[in-house]
Amino acid sequence: MKARLVVAIFSVAVLLAYGVIGGCKRSDAGANHKEDHGSLKSSTDSLLKLRYRPKWQPQAQFAGFYMAKKMGFYEQHGLDVQVQNTLGGNQPVEQLLAGNGDVVHLDLLSAMSINKDSTVVVCIGQISQNSAIQLVGRKSRGIRSVEDFKGKKLGLWRSGSNLIVRAYLQHLGIEMEVIPMEWSVHIFTENMVDVVSVMHYNEYHQLLQAGIPEEDLFVLSFDDAKHNIPDEGLYVLKEFYNKHQKECEAFTEATIDGWTYAFTHPEESVEEVIRLMNETKLRANAAHQRWMLDKMRHVIIPEPESFGILQRSDFDNAQSVLKKMGILQRNISYEEFYPRATR
Repeated sequence: MKARLVVAIFSVAVLLAYGVIGGCKRSDAGANHKEDHGSLKSSTDSLLKLRYRPKWQPQAQFAGFYMAKKMGFYEQHGLDVQVQNTLGGNQPVEQLLAGNGDVVHLDLLSAMSINKDSTVVVCIGQISQNSAIQLVGRKSRGIRSVEDFKGKKLGLWRSGSNLIVRAYLQHLGIEMEVIPMEWSVHIFTENMVDVVSVMHYNEYHQLLQAGIPEEDLFVLSFDDAKHNIPDEGLYVLKEFYNKHQKECEAFTEATIDGWTYAFTHPEESVEEVIRLMNETKLRANAAHQRWMLDKMRHVIIPEPESFGILQRSDFDNAQSVLKKMGILQRNISYEEFYPRATR
């Protein structure tokens, strides 16, 4: 397993060095009842069935998982992986806790918040290594610095991903009128808010596609800010990990293989993303998906040696932020939260 990880890391490192890697609502039918538990083996083969639920609908943000499945990497690791669909009203963590999934996407702060009283979920792999969150305002509307945020309207996601934004504003002592929003930039392009929270790989590009000149945008990037806490990780229930430790590690390794393939075969990967979007009746914009896949590279592998690993420094930083916000009172053990640290 470690050998495959080294090969994957080395492959991406070499390809990055030589510039080979280029740029790039439907609800679940079973959302209201428990599905068959993922630990049951298939009657037709010996592969372990595993249900993976991404944090959002099909897009290049999850291309590595799609390619791991398409190219058979999960099967090579002894897994029969079902990729479940997700929409805003069907949150992955809720489905995980209800027994309707085995592996889900969560951001680090949200996952640690779930464990505020006791360890419920554990991290089996940290996909993101950098924060992709940005706060964006228009210079032509008076937003030229962070100080200009004071007293203004902020479009902020309803999901747990808003914790880091709230923490940073609290740290700066900046008060804003928060307007809850879904994953859309409409309220910003229509001037209903002065500042909007976006992901660089997604909504930021939507602003550019909407015709807003990039030079008119003031951008606060959290990968440059003090609160650079990585977002997406892979999580399972602690009990599930205790029963299926090897399979959880295999899922992470196969996913790393998938991301390596996605970054080295961007056009093929975008084609697969578009196919899945069409299959789920979503509007597909190939240019936007290419942008997303290209920007995910910076989020996932800023340094090849950190590929898939939850760094202790990021864990400690996240715990400190949650304590300052009053969300967390107890000390969470890094080794208990991230069991692979002891292996």
